Amino acid sequence: MIKVIGQFEVKPAFRSQFKEALMTVKKGSVEEPGCLGIRLFEDKQNPNMFFGYELFTGEEAVAFHRSQPYELKLAELANEALVNPPKAYVLIGEVSAEKGVEEFSSTANSAELRVIALFDIKADENKKLIAQYEKQIPNVRAQDDCVSFNAYTVLENPNQLVVIEEWKTQEFAQKFSTTDALSMETGKVLSETLERPIPEYLHQVNEI
Repeated sequence: MIKVIGQFEVKPAFRSQFKEALMTVKKGSVEEPGCLGIRLFEDKQNPNMFFGYELFTGEEAVAFHRSQPYELKLAELANEALVNPPKAYVLIGEVSAEKGVEEFSSTANSAELRVIALFDIKADENKKLIAQYEKQIPNVRAQDDCVSFNAYTVLENPNQLVVIEEWKTQEFAQKFSTTDALSMETGKVLSETLERPIPEYLHQVNEI
């Protein structure tokens, strides 16, 4: 299975048009035999930022999807509508050896808070950050208010890490991040290993 996260920052004047094009892609993909599902999200803090979460059976399914008329129309619109070229993160490896609850799965409908973090890591610091998440993932998953918590390495970019987390309540998530010892340690490691300040990488999202 191939997982892809797409990130799109849209010019305000094109927001409605681009959102409609994304929804058309999602609707059309239902008929694709190799597409296992597409979920769409928008950033709570930036209404012009959209994310796509795509699941495919393999490379042939991805190629078939990219060749469909609605996908080609979206790509054409993107040339005019986006602030920057779209970003695609192909998630290739789970950091944790233990399988957790799949993000955005049917069991995750109770999540009040959903966060997509797209980290850019300083050169030669990726092993340090991944080792920290190997400790942090079971710590977070053990919390009753955690719905899902997964971290992934990215194809062809060892200096990127994608973390997706879902919580039953935002209040608990915020409290946990500032009072739990290992979470505070993880925050320190993030500050030391990332190219930019942590908040710039965190996207609280709503599904559309």
